[in-house]
Amino acid sequence: MSVTASPMNRKRLFIAGIVLVTLFALCIIGLVTLFGRLTGTTEEIGQRTLISELTYCSEGQAKPCVVSFGIDADGNMLVNILLTDLSFPSFYLKIVRGESEAVYECQRIASAPNNASCIGEKMPPGEVLHFILVSIKDDTLLAEGNLSIIGLAFPTLEIAISTDTPVGTPMPTTTSDFIPSTPTRRFLPTPTRTTTPSYPNPSYP
Repeated sequence: MSVTASPMNRKRLFIAGIVLVTLFALCIIGLVTLFGRLTGTTEEIGQRTLISELTYCSEGQAKPCVVSFGIDADGNMLVNILLTDLSFPSFYLKIVRGESEAVYECQRIASAPNNASCIGEKMPPGEVLHFILVSIKDDTLLAEGNLSIIGLAFPTLEIAISTDTPVGTPMPTTTSDFIPSTPTRRFLPTPTRTTTPSYPNPSYP
């Protein structure tokens, strides 16, 4: 009995070892998968916390924020946005209206680098729209919010002022009809006295 039992025990031990190794491998795979999911969830939460709420600018308001809306000379809508600082990445604006969306090209203003102007399709005032700022580099969502356009500033007409001397009708200057300011004194000729000839008395002889 002892001779035949030894191979059976070895076989059982071998099978048990295989089972234990398999279970250990499955545990490791499960832990790695769970850790990966937890890490991905943490990254998603971190990304969500970095997204700013896009609203109208006010005193003490977090940036970026919307300053105003306007219309250019071609009828396109302008969206003026105040940014945090120069480190804010290049971006474009997306406005969602119902089931449609419009993309707006945004550029920093040279005279005010912390300000950007976005140009695109004109939207109706008073309607609540969804605004999204998206990074150009990797399409990362930077800020979003629901806003209604409260007013559109129209462009002011520029009046060109010429520096040339205006050509007008010259004022007539006459010399013949010039009337002196002081009256001219007229000198009348002194009348000449006419002497009556005296007839000579007749001579008497």
